[in-house]
Amino acid sequence: GGAQAGNYVLSGTTASTTANITKKDLTATVTASNKVYDQGTSATISACTLATIVGSDDVTCTAGSASFASASVGNGKTVTASGITLGGTAVGNYNLPTTTATTTANITAKSVTPSVTATNKVYDRSATASTTCSLSGVISGDTVTCSAGSSSFADANVGDGKTVTGSTITLGGAAAGNYSLSSTSATTTANITPVTVTPSVTGTN
Repeated sequence: GGAQAGNYVLSGTTASTTANITKKDLTATVTASNKVYDQGTSATISACTLATIVGSDDVTCTAGSASFASASVGNGKTVTASGITLGGTAVGNYNLPTTTATTTANITAKSVTPSVTATNKVYDRSATASTTCSLSGVISGDTVTCSAGSSSFADANVGDGKTVTGSTITLGGAAAGNYSLSSTSATTTANITPVTVTPSVTGTN
């Protein structure tokens, strides 16, 4: 084109040069699974997705590791996925500028089972019992205790192997917030023994 174009002819109607096609940047998004408290911060990434993939290109992502911000029980806790890498047949056409991503998930309380031990007692006309409480399922190293708000025999009468129920059991200790009770009551057995009485006689003149 141009005013003088008529004075010229092309030696060829094609020409070549070089240029670059750069990798397209992608951003990874992760989803983490909730977990039950286990004293650790490790997390499981259930899904990794990528935005702005071109057409039907086969590009995937996976996280090398993931962790909660802390090990304690809580909802909406930050989870950080690290070492994210790309995969798939079209991976060579894409780049991942950031290899970390964050999301949120929950750490739920670990269930523990209470049991009680009752002390034998001498008959006193009441069904009140004295118990100590212990727990199964606490992770080694955690301080968690339990106690019964009240404890009672099935009745006040003398007998061996009588059922004792510990009720309104609650948790205590530094790590109690990471645990939940499977039940707030527990039963055991103990004895109510007879009261020893001393006879006396009075003679008649």
